[in-house]
Parts: sequence; structure tokens; C-alpha cells
Amino acid sequence: MGRRYIYYIVISIVGIVFAVYFYNTQINRPEFGLEVDPTKDTTDMAGTQYRIRLTNIGLKPITGITVVQGKKDIQNLSSLEAGQSFYFYPKPDTIVSTVNVTTNEGIHIYANYRSPTKVLGLPGGGR
Repeated sequence: MGRRYIYYIVISIVGIVFAVYFYNTQINRPEFGLEVDPTKDTTDMAGTQYRIRLTNIGLKPITGITVVQGKKDIQNLSSLEAGQSFYFYPKPDTIVSTVNVTTNEGIHIYANYRSPTKVLGLPGGGR
């Protein structure tokens, strides 16, 4: 009978720790936050593909998003709700090197493209 109570206490403590952790991560989120992930992916069949993923990591919507991918490639998004993601793709004739993102809330992010790690056996991983 005593062991059963110990198990209940351990399970309760683990549950409380998880609840405090998730509460802490939610309360410490910024009011306006934007994550920018520009990716340059080289595959065997499709060649090189570029994409930019924007994710609103803040608590409030972000408005007036402008993504500058090159001199003649400027794309806009009116708003992005909290927790929502959106993908941008450069035009085929754009010389891609960096991404510059600005918003009405004063967020300004300048980022370089990254290449994901290739793993043998997965598409694009090589032979």
C-alpha cells in the first residue's frame, strides 16, 4: 500500500514540473516576435530550392510584413497571427544571397540562407 502512494506522489511531482515549465514558457513569450528561417536546399532531382519561413512567435499579430529577397523581388504579407507560419519563395530570376524582413511593429531581421543537413537514405541525401 505504501508503494502506491509513492508512485502517486512521483507522478504528481512530474505533472507539476511539466505544468510549471509550460506556464513559464508561455508567460515569457514576447508581445511581438518573428522567427525567420531562410533555407537553401539542394536536391538530386529538383536542383536548388530557396524558401523563407516566417513564424510569429509572439503573443499578438504582426502586420505589414515586407520581405526583400533581392533588388527586384520584394514581397508583402498583410498580417501573421500568433503561432502562424507563412512561406515565401523567391522569383526564379532573383539572385539570392540574403533576406531582409521588416514589420510595422518595428521588427527588422537580416538573415543569410542556411543549408539543411543531408542524411543518407533520405531524399536529397546523395548516394
